[in-house]
Amino acid sequence: MLTGRYPHATGAGELHLPLPKDQLMVTSLLKESGYWTAAVGKWHLGEPAKSQVDLVRGASAKGMGGAWVQAIVERPKDKPFFLWAAHTDPHRGYTQGAVEPPHKPEEVIVPPFFPDTPEVRADLALYYDEVSRFDEHIGLTLAELDRQKIAYNTIVIVLSDNGRPFPYCKTMVHVPGVRTPFIVRWPAKVKASGESGSVISTLDLAPTILDLAGVNVGTTFQGQSLRPILLDPTAEVRAYAFAEHNWHDYRAFERGVHSERFCYVRNWLPNTPGTPPADAVTSATFKSMKRLRANGELNESIESQSFDTPRAEEFLYDVVKDPHCVTNLVDDPSRADVLSEMRVALRTWQQETGDSFPGATKLSSDGFDRDTGKRTMDASHPSRAR
Repeated sequence: MLTGRYPHATGAGELHLPLPKDQLMVTSLLKESGYWTAAVGKWHLGEPAKSQVDLVRGASAKGMGGAWVQAIVERPKDKPFFLWAAHTDPHRGYTQGAVEPPHKPEEVIVPPFFPDTPEVRADLALYYDEVSRFDEHIGLTLAELDRQKIAYNTIVIVLSDNGRPFPYCKTMVHVPGVRTPFIVRWPAKVKASGESGSVISTLDLAPTILDLAGVNVGTTFQGQSLRPILLDPTAEVRAYAFAEHNWHDYRAFERGVHSERFCYVRNWLPNTPGTPPADAVTSATFKSMKRLRANGELNESIESQSFDTPRAEEFLYDVVKDPHCVTNLVDDPSRADVLSEMRVALRTWQQETGDSFPGATKLSSDGFDRDTGKRTMDASHPSRAR
């Protein structure tokens, strides 16, 4: 998001790899243009990238909102500013007490790709709690902008970097894995309560920020400015958004293509199960799924994808009729033209961005046990040393 480049094009396409020194971040160009820049909260970029930001500061999940406010209070008042406010909520592990009163398990909405069990409901309730704490901390930050009387012309963008940290969501490249909130508040220019159905990508974030700040975007950024959509919600800047899944605790190579109506997924490792991240493997939800599977009660069409092989090499979903990506239409003859179109879009994108499958033997091996979520002894990958 900060480089405006696809993961495979950054030199740090796998989890926890540090961003190489030669990768340009949006903060560098903002600094050169007179902005004060800060990153407060989660830092996933390694040490070299810190030189591209004026202030880098960590914070606990509970104290995150206060840390964001503190940065805005301490900023140089004679400069415009850019704050990368990166919360650790709603990352796992979950504990009681994130918000009061907590959400009740009976109040949650269980997605159709989860079994509706008490364990799953309790897990989702804790997830709701951490999302709510995140919302509260955004509220603290907005209040500080109001207090300093700078809210009118301050652009606030709220988004998430992936889907829920649950099975069939985080690390998947279909809709439950990559469709996240994208909310913009800019009272000076953006009409409140507007909504757009246009396709956008998180790669568009950096070029949008530079464009709105009046800074030349340059050639390294692979996204598009969303200025046209912010000013006119019916505008479009791209036909497709692309997603990629590389090593994230486990060996992986998947790519996704998203249009306004359809989602296409190409899976290069059909003999590898769709195991969720290690923290989700140890979750109450996954444990409930394993128990049901042992009893022969798991929904074989969806939920078993986390366990079983082979998995399909291709998936196609109508995301208007099927937003949870439950029904694979890849063998539906009435969707043959759409499937062909999506395949061409993926091949073209891979050629244009230098992306290709290197072969299974050249991919980083699993760093955790797929059944228990425990770290393996193999420490060859940099991210195994976290």
